[in-house]
Amino acid sequence: MAIIHPISYLNKLSIMKSDGGQCHASYLLISIQLSYVMQLVINMLKILCTNAAWQRRKLGKILQDWRVIYVQIELAFRKDFGEGSSISNGDNASARILKHILIWVEEQTYWISHRFLILGFELELYSPSEYCMVYWYLYVVLIRLAEKTHLKMTVSDGSAKQKGKKRKDSPKELARDAKIPPAISFLQCQICLAEGLTVVHVPFFNTSHILLAALRNELMVLQSPSPFNSEHERFIQHFELLQKACIPDNISYPSFKESTSYARFSTLAMYNYFKDAQKIAKEARSGFSNDPDRLAELRVLEQVAEHNSIALNVICGVGALDPSLKVSFEFIHHPCFATVVVKRS
Repeated sequence: MAIIHPISYLNKLSIMKSDGGQCHASYLLISIQLSYVMQLVINMLKILCTNAAWQRRKLGKILQDWRVIYVQIELAFRKDFGEGSSISNGDNASARILKHILIWVEEQTYWISHRFLILGFELELYSPSEYCMVYWYLYVVLIRLAEKTHLKMTVSDGSAKQKGKKRKDSPKELARDAKIPPAISFLQCQICLAEGLTVVHVPFFNTSHILLAALRNELMVLQSPSPFNSEHERFIQHFELLQKACIPDNISYPSFKESTSYARFSTLAMYNYFKDAQKIAKEARSGFSNDPDRLAELRVLEQVAEHNSIALNVICGVGALDPSLKVSFEFIHHPCFATVVVKRS
């Protein structure tokens, strides 16, 4: 995770104020909030230096703080600059800087949410019967994280171009801009894997395409009713801290049920997201030639995608209702993304 210290933005605001820039009524309030953001960053770095169990416990608790500070800065921004303020407006540098900070804070909030969910797999907090809802929630968080990361990159790139005063982009520069950044490709690979392992509602087809949901609906696999907790109660138990912080907005147990209720192998076979993940992983390698750790993880993700694609073909070829078909999920390659193991008894 790349962290840009917000003190750089605070210094720029101070310089503009001392140089005679327009002083807004909420300047002092924003300065205090930015100081709070810096303290949140320090606390998060301290948490990331601890063991996995302590990390997950503390990251879940600080999510609310990150969300609150985002809302406070957003309200102050709207109060001073209005709803329609554009970050590309070169006449208002302070508005542009505050917008940068808003995007950055929201991206970090989704990164923390992603880390929180991933640690649940590493700590074995999820049972096989809960994988469907966990991968579904992970998919939604990954989508938002990719959106915010891409927005941050776009805004930063736009600011750099403005600074350089480029009047005309060459075809080579336009082609480079059109290329998907490696960081986004890395997230897209995970999105496809999560989408393949769980369920997403596709409004254009009014159906769902997911492995776990299809297994649950057609084979009754991974359905193990608990005498203590209903599925709804387990959903709340796992995602309560995310829900309290509204991460993401408008996500609830009913939306999860609606998304997964239509999943069938007949539609899943048509949309093999594992092949997409495998393709993205291969194409993204060149972008991480100087990052051996990320490159190694890409290779592992590619392995998971390849194995799961083959498993899906086997299930669809043999027939989902074959009573001799035994399907299990094992973390033999990646600690978070399961490998589908298919056997016939």
